[in-house]
Amino acid sequence: MDSFFYTIILAGAVAGASTGFLGVYLVGMRIPFIGICISHAAMAGTILAVLFGLNPVLGAMALSVLTATSMAAIPPEKSRLDTNAGLAILFSLMLGLTFLGMGLVKDSRNEILGLLWGNILFVGGESVVVIVATAIVLAVFAMLFNKELKVILFSRQIAAATGVHSGLVYGLFLALCGLIISINIKLIGGMMIFSLITNPAAAAYQLCRGHRSLVLTATIFGMLSAVVGFGISFYLDLPTGACIVLVSTAIFGLSLLARRLRQGD
Repeated sequence: MDSFFYTIILAGAVAGASTGFLGVYLVGMRIPFIGICISHAAMAGTILAVLFGLNPVLGAMALSVLTATSMAAIPPEKSRLDTNAGLAILFSLMLGLTFLGMGLVKDSRNEILGLLWGNILFVGGESVVVIVATAIVLAVFAMLFNKELKVILFSRQIAAATGVHSGLVYGLFLALCGLIISINIKLIGGMMIFSLITNPAAAAYQLCRGHRSLVLTATIFGMLSAVVGFGISFYLDLPTGACIVLVSTAIFGLSLLARRLRQGD
């Protein structure tokens, strides 16, 4: 039991740190909705893979990455389509595929429904290895393209005008988003992972000014949200995703209160 609990803590800490880090850029670029869009792509990919007798994990990863990178392939300035409007269209498509697939599945839907809410019982040694490996890839990517990511975070148009390869870096970043979200969806839940991307980053934006402190704080808040949420879920036998949502929301609320008290409002 102890080893299982520590496995959960490790998986939750790394998953929370990864999604908290992603949130800094997704919230900063005003596209946090991409989290729920990709999570539904992961669910749709899992279900379609089950229907066709393929590996569910590979199905989730493939459709998530494809969905995420498709946003980079259609720049708003060329399509006359706001990024969030494009995400809404993709979300509606993935939502339709998810529920269509659920209707076509003949066997038990328990595992599929578990994707919606998250389940600590999905955690295993192999899952932890994959979660840690993708987190390392994300960290290496952020170090290699730190300058480009900061410029893109400020303005993609300025990035392109100054010679930064914004399209390539942006596309690779979105592909990593798809990969990380699809891998963590079984632990956190497709309906809940959106909060773990948004809330820790939004809380960090309340407290921090510099980019480095912002990234570090959001990463720590994401880690705390997942670990405390997993702990509450484990000991009280409550839904994992719901506990993480409540903890991450509480962190944001406390951060907002701290900012108001600091400003004397």
